[in-house]
Amino acid sequence: MLVIAMETGSASDGRMRWAGRRHDDDRPDASSGASSAELFDAVFHALHDGEQVALGFDCPLTVPVSLDQGTAAGPGDADALVKLAEPAATRPGIAELGQVLGELGTWRPWTTVSTSLARWKANTSILVWQAVPAAGSTEVTASAAADSFFRQLPTATDHGTEAAAGTVINLAATAARRAGLFVDASELAQPTVSITVTDG
Repeated sequence: MLVIAMETGSASDGRMRWAGRRHDDDRPDASSGASSAELFDAVFHALHDGEQVALGFDCPLTVPVSLDQGTAAGPGDADALVKLAEPAATRPGIAELGQVLGELGTWRPWTTVSTSLARWKANTSILVWQAVPAAGSTEVTASAAADSFFRQLPTATDHGTEAAAGTVINLAATAARRAGLFVDASELAQPTVSITVTDG
């Protein structure tokens, strides 16, 4: 398993720094980089080697929708939900996610993406998750986010997703669908799994 976390817009030139590590490696920055191309290479090679990948972002991965919009699109209308998400596709973090997933859509179109921990644990290739700062903090570092994911994985759940269903659009799931990758349609209107980043 390879866990990677991104610091959106962390570099002075607008690029984002990322760091990751595998479950059997204690080095916090065993894999790292500062470009979407390097990120794609790391993800592609891990998938090629048969590993699961958990890709974390420190930016919001959902956007709220009004009751009217949600009702008009309906949780079963995948194309309408993807269309509603289009204005957010160029946001920092979401744009980079779209680029990586778009490349995977070209080179590994059979890749399955999920934002549900339970579905990913079952056998999905990629989990996209949100790194949330701890109370009193405003930022997260990529290495701390990856470490927090590993610490919380044994007890983490998709807690609270049912209650919020239909009130959000899942930007990660819509990016995967836009890239031509398989994502369960029910996830398009569900929150992503989130991990609170702590120092340990």
